[in-house]
Amino acid sequence: MLGKVYQINTIDSFEGEILHKELEMYPVAEKDASVDIVVNYLYQLEKKTPLLRNPSIHCYYENGFRIELINASIEFHFSGKQLAQIDFCIKQGSALRAIANKWFSYQFTNRKESIGFIFHELVLIPSAFFLPDLSVVHASAIDDDGAILFGGTGGVGKTSLEMELCNSYDKSFFADDIVVINKKGEAFPNLSYPKIYGYNLYSNNELRKKIFENSGVLNRLHWSIRKSINPAIVRRRVNPFELYEKVTNQPKKIKAFYILVKDGGVEQIQIDKISHEKAAKLNKWILETEYQIFYKHLIWDEFNSLISENEPKLSYSGLMNRIEQNFHLALSDIETYIVKIPLHINHQAYLKIMSQLINSDSKV
Repeated sequence: MLGKVYQINTIDSFEGEILHKELEMYPVAEKDASVDIVVNYLYQLEKKTPLLRNPSIHCYYENGFRIELINASIEFHFSGKQLAQIDFCIKQGSALRAIANKWFSYQFTNRKESIGFIFHELVLIPSAFFLPDLSVVHASAIDDDGAILFGGTGGVGKTSLEMELCNSYDKSFFADDIVVINKKGEAFPNLSYPKIYGYNLYSNNELRKKIFENSGVLNRLHWSIRKSINPAIVRRRVNPFELYEKVTNQPKKIKAFYILVKDGGVEQIQIDKISHEKAAKLNKWILETEYQIFYKHLIWDEFNSLISENEPKLSYSGLMNRIEQNFHLALSDIETYIVKIPLHINHQAYLKIMSQLINSDSKV
């Protein structure tokens, strides 16, 4: 994963089986391969007194730090400044709380059922921030003899476009939300289950069937109620092999990068080339909003490191500069575009125009 060798250890449990199933999609390293990072899923993390605890949800230790989130505890261990190990656990609760978590969640899952999401969002991708040769891109992506990335803020149409290209234009799924790249221009697949929101099902009966054909009454009721309130507050995570004919699990050279934006000043879709510098800067700013929770813990690690007169594991400002610089280098020989989308465009018209354009460009 991410061009590195991860050794992932899980406990014998219901949620451990779920995580194992999701991780089966990734390539398996050779038996004698050197391990870069060890990840342990545990029932609970070791109880130990931190050197500092500022704020109460951030524990600072000599060789790492622990972050306390609503649904999980995650501890990052370092050898010097190099990330060596991540331990995480899902916070337990009563059966009643599990039911409540399920009903109030976006995706009708309790914490244990969400372990694949927790692993990818809170363990795997954050680990990339500590690897100096990598950068993180907020984008969906397809493989068409190279990775084509669609960046932008949430709800702009990245997932819908990815689905249309994979299902109607024979492209291969590569990533749904986050892509990790190196400065050589290689992209690494992120096979976290795609998140399908209420608005993704507009006029898409085939996708609706794939999501709900084996679901129960309560699952459908949860979807119906939340969708009626706001289509953006309900979603389902679906195995990419159930959504798509083709899935890529090997690194690919980046082929093109498109940033999708909603623009009230245009009446039709407008595509303009932009500089690599601008594209890298826009991605950095998007990430600053998308990963605020984890970024706060990096800042708190710096705060506690300063108090204890130690070097922080990672400087937040240094990380943001590296994300921008690495992505800038990765895009050195790649076309980068900004796509301005009218605010009130028909969604099907958007998919048709964009898919035809991307499919045409990918053949050039």
